[in-house]
Amino acid sequence: MNHPGAEITADTAAAIDRFLSDSGGIFKLKPNYVRRYYRDGGRLAFEARTNGTAAGKMSSWTPERWIASTVTACNPDTIANEGLSLLDIPESSITFKEALSLHGEHILGAQLATRYAPHFPLLSKVFDPYDPIVFHFHARDEDVRKFPQHFAPNESGKEEAYYFLTAPKGRMPYTHVGLHPGVTKQQLRRAIEEGGDAILDLSPAFAQRFEEGFHVPAGIPHRPGTALTLELQQPSDVYTHLDWFAGGEKLSPQQTHPGFDSLDDALEFIDWNASLNPDILSQYRLIPETVSATRQQGQGEEAWIFPPHITSKFSGKRVRVTGSFEMLETQPYALLVWRGRGELNGRPIQAGDEYFVTFAQAQTPHLLRNTGHDTLELFKFFPPQA
Repeated sequence: MNHPGAEITADTAAAIDRFLSDSGGIFKLKPNYVRRYYRDGGRLAFEARTNGTAAGKMSSWTPERWIASTVTACNPDTIANEGLSLLDIPESSITFKEALSLHGEHILGAQLATRYAPHFPLLSKVFDPYDPIVFHFHARDEDVRKFPQHFAPNESGKEEAYYFLTAPKGRMPYTHVGLHPGVTKQQLRRAIEEGGDAILDLSPAFAQRFEEGFHVPAGIPHRPGTALTLELQQPSDVYTHLDWFAGGEKLSPQQTHPGFDSLDDALEFIDWNASLNPDILSQYRLIPETVSATRQQGQGEEAWIFPPHITSKFSGKRVRVTGSFEMLETQPYALLVWRGRGELNGRPIQAGDEYFVTFAQAQTPHLLRNTGHDTLELFKFFPPQA
């Protein structure tokens, strides 16, 4: 297996060259399941990979699928290359990151490659919580840059946004976000020490409605509920937990506040002004927006589920196809087939497949065709504008 930072061998380079040459500008990635500290609900299995591991051990829970990822997962018990997406080459562990290190300009275009390669400046994921994820927050860009000793190996903060997928919602489909106006740091600290639901009394919540979403700027505490969720975020795995327990087990200090000697030190990085916003639930709610100025044509429709006006750091579309649908974009993008069967430029695709559409191909008409009985539904994930 090739490790990030290791020299890429001649055989690996040749395999990447052949793979990209054969791809026609749209190449497939292997499904990429990542361990986390929280139990999964068994809803991620497009193929028969699991019967659900909610009753298993913490080390075996895989509640997240990361898409087109060049981010290494920050887990206490490290596995080399965990979190890095792999090219769909049989019996191979060649990473998407390695392909970008050799052919970043071809894959991303000159401007994005100059700025970001060998990284794809976006992390897309589907997460599947059996229990609500513990109350936590993510550092902002400026904090990560100013205090690298606390946040390494992450190079950016973590702004994120959600879209709630049509699937069983689980036992607690409510997300808490922010803090009620007037909550103080001392009150928050006491609630953390008390444990249980004490901290939830300090935070407003909304119901996770199918086919809606929410934008969470970095620095704002939140507790995602149990709906199956599509998430776009900055390419970072930085976090600080505000609860000591997950999945019925007590978290270690390393899991709770990695990079800090104490939780009190970590709490200094909450964005208090944004967190105490009395309009937080309405201001950051996301409802799909039909794309009016579209370059697509045919029997289908597309909507912004992560519209570019909410943040400059990422964006995303939902595409639904009933017949033939020609697509054209200005940026390279990751693509997840969510529902149905079809063809993409003549190649068969089905639910669960994951692809990357390169810079040149994105700007050339490429054709989707629904070959199944149900609507063909896909998601496109776009990096920042170059």
